[in-house]
Amino acid sequence: MRMTQHPTWMAHGLRLLLSLTVALPCLNAVHAQSTANAQAAASTAASAASAPGLTQAQVKAQYENCPSGHYTGPRPGKARYTKDPWLWVVTPEFARKFCMPPEFVSSELQGAEAIAYKMVQNQDEEVCGWGDNPDVCRRASEHRFEIYYKNGTIPKDIDAPYFHAARTPSTKLLASSDAQWQFKMKSLKKKPRIGALGVFESQQFGLQSVKGGKIAWPLGTLAQEVYYEEAFEGIDYLAVEGASGFSRLEGWRKSGAKQMVITAQKLNDPRKYSQTPMNEFALVITLPTRLSERLIQNDQAKGLDLQGLAREALKLP
Repeated sequence: MRMTQHPTWMAHGLRLLLSLTVALPCLNAVHAQSTANAQAAASTAASAASAPGLTQAQVKAQYENCPSGHYTGPRPGKARYTKDPWLWVVTPEFARKFCMPPEFVSSELQGAEAIAYKMVQNQDEEVCGWGDNPDVCRRASEHRFEIYYKNGTIPKDIDAPYFHAARTPSTKLLASSDAQWQFKMKSLKKKPRIGALGVFESQQFGLQSVKGGKIAWPLGTLAQEVYYEEAFEGIDYLAVEGASGFSRLEGWRKSGAKQMVITAQKLNDPRKYSQTPMNEFALVITLPTRLSERLIQNDQAKGLDLQGLAREALKLP
């Protein structure tokens, strides 16, 4: 059994850079910070606010008459709705099942029935001391994908129907000794925490940029956060998160690859993502263009910026 881990380069990078004492190259370079494009959601909310009010019977007839359920976010004429911070991309079939707004539908989405995406900030841990400056602090920002896919499509390492990543915020302030860590490992083998152990392999999911049908630049591992088998009839739910900051990597910029995919490795496959042909993954989820574009925009605006932290630590403009 494997414990879920966040991308190793992110975890080690946050700590190694605490000892930064010299300026990074190109500290005076100005990075463009584009804001996230929220046109689709804003348009939906605006039209909902400006449309004439519907009666409850009309709301049910127009928006709540689908076989599997209905979307509770803003719709034209609805007075009561749930605010929606996500960017959705769904297949036509999923839209018909759940009465999703037509602007959510994408013919480009492949490998999944629906994806809800947004950028999230770690509320449990804030690390200070960047560049040896105790006043420079940062919370990690990550890309979160909540994926709805056909039941059984992705092979599982542990045959369990659900998983939730452990949330124990105060333990962030209690670093375990080697002896304590060994005790935890023995305890897990003796008393498996079913539901708290990832059902997939820890490095099974990855976010990739592709070009010409090949992986041009791997963007990092996606850590499994939540899994529910058949959250809806015939549909599994999986939430994964990945580290931000790829848009500032020279390798990615030079690759010119702006099409993004999420990959799931086959079980016990020792190959790195970049060494695996696209047709040999257990599953490849192709992200539509508008989702790939939002991902890049969010990363540029709110992703990990090591040079920016260095400038702040060294009090440079």
